[in-house]
Amino acid sequence: MHRARTLAPSPALGLRFVPILLVAAAGGSLAWREYGSIAAPDWLPYAIGCALLLATLLLSGVAVRPATLAVAGLAGLLALATWAAVSLTWSPVPDLARDEALLTALYAVVLAIPLVTLRTDGERLGATAIVAGALAVLAVATALDLRLAAHPDELYFGGRLDSPVTYPNAAAALFLVGFWPAIGVAARRALPTLVRALGLGGATALLAGWLLAQSKGGVIALAVSAAVFFAVTDARLRGAVPAGAAALLVGAAERPLTAPFRASSSGLVGSIRHAGTIAVALTALAFVLGLAYAAADRRIAISDRVHRAAGRAALAALAVAAIGAVAGFFVAVDSPGSFFHRQWVSFKHLPKKETGSTHLLTIGSNRYDFWRVALHEFEHHPLAGIGSRGFAAAYLRERRSLENPARAHSLELDALSETGILGFALLAVGIGCPLAIAARRARRSLLDASLLGACVYWLVHASVDWIWSIPANGLPFFLLLGIGAAGGGVPRLLRARAALPAGAAAVVLAALAFAPPWLSARFDDRAYTEASPAKILGDLRWARRLDPLSTEPYLTQAELSRSPADVAPLERAVAKEPRVADLRFRLGSAYLRAGRKADARRELAAAHRLAPNYAPYVEALRRAG
Repeated sequence: MHRARTLAPSPALGLRFVPILLVAAAGGSLAWREYGSIAAPDWLPYAIGCALLLATLLLSGVAVRPATLAVAGLAGLLALATWAAVSLTWSPVPDLARDEALLTALYAVVLAIPLVTLRTDGERLGATAIVAGALAVLAVATALDLRLAAHPDELYFGGRLDSPVTYPNAAAALFLVGFWPAIGVAARRALPTLVRALGLGGATALLAGWLLAQSKGGVIALAVSAAVFFAVTDARLRGAVPAGAAALLVGAAERPLTAPFRASSSGLVGSIRHAGTIAVALTALAFVLGLAYAAADRRIAISDRVHRAAGRAALAALAVAAIGAVAGFFVAVDSPGSFFHRQWVSFKHLPKKETGSTHLLTIGSNRYDFWRVALHEFEHHPLAGIGSRGFAAAYLRERRSLENPARAHSLELDALSETGILGFALLAVGIGCPLAIAARRARRSLLDASLLGACVYWLVHASVDWIWSIPANGLPFFLLLGIGAAGGGVPRLLRARAALPAGAAAVVLAALAFAPPWLSARFDDRAYTEASPAKILGDLRWARRLDPLSTEPYLTQAELSRSPADVAPLERAVAKEPRVADLRFRLGSAYLRAGRKADARRELAAAHRLAPNYAPYVEALRRAG
């Protein structure tokens, strides 16, 4: 009988942190360099790198065997990726359905890297510090950018931070997913004083970044994750000190941090620069306080009995405060039923103008309408859904707002509406199994409680926003989820008969799944720079061969065409995706320019049916006679 080898301590322990550092850096680069782009050509190079990194770990013989539940989670994510790929056969956008499958596969790869790398609690602690530190560096760099950029107003949208991810809610989520891990580092007594001070400074920078972005989804998710964090850990008093310090510092600076939301156009740049300065100053002040706290904490010894009693007292105080807040609400509000009715009405509609002092005080949005359409599609296609990434087309057809969202702004509703009950079940297994490991460990250590808090935060925020689709947000989450589920028990090397085929599969994933669409996009981009028509056609021919699902090469060929009568590329694009309103509109407009009015009316009418209340389509149909 084969006996698994028990791993011994290695002088090259730091090398085990290198894969975590590389993936964390990839997530930061996706945010900073790619601006959190959801376009597959922008993130596929990172996917190739992550898959090859995983293959290297598996084929080198250093990979450890993950827990059974963690393996089940990996299997669930890979099955979900496969189901998304299968759904391209009925999705209105087969190329985007394929991209969703590849994104899910990337998340499975990122989850696997810490699972096969980290062996002990000490290694998991170091990996957690790396991820939290990378996110904190990103938050500080963003604050410095606000202070030093030539045009800081370009980093804001609607008075809210729109950087480094060019979507305020996603920028907030990127910062806050690292908050609880940073608190866990700051609260851990055994760590060096400098590391703990950096943890508190990082937590403060991350919290300030959220307030700069003013994400309401972040408020909800932070509150829920705080409740989970303090409820599950026995070290709640130890965690409450750095969490309370960060909250007090950032809360005291609420006015200057949210000032750009209230600023006039003439004062916007100044208020943004000042907000960036305040965020940096808060981080520095928190670092100094962290040094003092860590030094004092080393000198003050509290017995376990007193510590547990104080923790229970703190939890009881929080419960009393919550009950008091609810009671105070019913005392202060004369008619709670009318109040909640007004809030429900406000929630269902996007306000015409935000009049509050911050975006956080406005609850209205079009999410109700997004969720209505998603639930409607699920009711009509409960088993298999409408096909991955099909929500955008469905919403154009059924919408009551003027927005054109790519997703339903809810991870659960996206899964249910697009991939049906089967896709939702696979998603639940893929995330739920490794999360169950982290939850099981959370009571025993502050580290695991902080990892659970981070994962709960991200999942709650993903329930009210579309951060799943943004790889810059997904990578740190799945990295932390993998760290939370890694190690445990006696670490054993992964047997060659499992490691070799898994490593080969990772290579195949990089070479045959991630690489071809990326290379196709490169050829498509190069066509714009070619001077010779023959070279243009050659590049586009390669682009089509490498990615036969994509319509981009046909759209590029149509755009570079020198004759208005050359409508064949657009006809082929519409043949590939006949349920995409924009393609039917482009073809109808091309027919109109070519003088083919009957064909133009047919295509523009089809575009109008796919998006009945889209004004440009109505106007184009009117012009076509």
